[in-house]
Amino acid sequence: MATGQRGFDFDDFTDSRRIDRQRDQNLSDRQAQDRERADDDRRRALEEQRMAVLDANRARLDAMLVLVNDDDITLSAEEVGVVNDKSLRMMPNGEVVSRRAPAARDIIRRSGQFARANILPNLSTSPKRRRKKTKTDKNMSKALRLANERFRTAKGKLRKGATQAQIMKYAHKLLKKMS
Repeated sequence: MATGQRGFDFDDFTDSRRIDRQRDQNLSDRQAQDRERADDDRRRALEEQRMAVLDANRARLDAMLVLVNDDDITLSAEEVGVVNDKSLRMMPNGEVVSRRAPAARDIIRRSGQFARANILPNLSTSPKRRRKKTKTDKNMSKALRLANERFRTAKGKLRKGATQAQIMKYAHKLLKKMS
């Protein structure tokens, strides 16, 4: 006798379990690839930073190499003083100028002491604490469902003369009865 209902087929059950396992495996594979990619990016950034430091040191050493090995270059005591004085800078045209002392505000800004990241907690990494669901929560959702059925039409609009306040009052009334 045909009932129009489909019977339970064990093959369908095993197929869905196989598909679920495969989906879980694909997800874990993607997560592993993402972790590897992030590690590679971190390693690449560290290597670039190390190379930048080496390049800066190499440029400094090249300048020193020219000064030391070129016999035509001789520095007077005044020129040595200019080289070692941190408040003096040489412009590309060869002019020596004094560097203005940084303002206190500039020093504070560069220190990063009052940066947003140091003042506010990092909200993305802090774990969110959620309260436990109670029996009242479950009953309130049932009460709201019943109240909405009473005060709304089949399409979901409020009935004429009904307000959201009435729905909530009725839901609380039902909740008292459930307790």
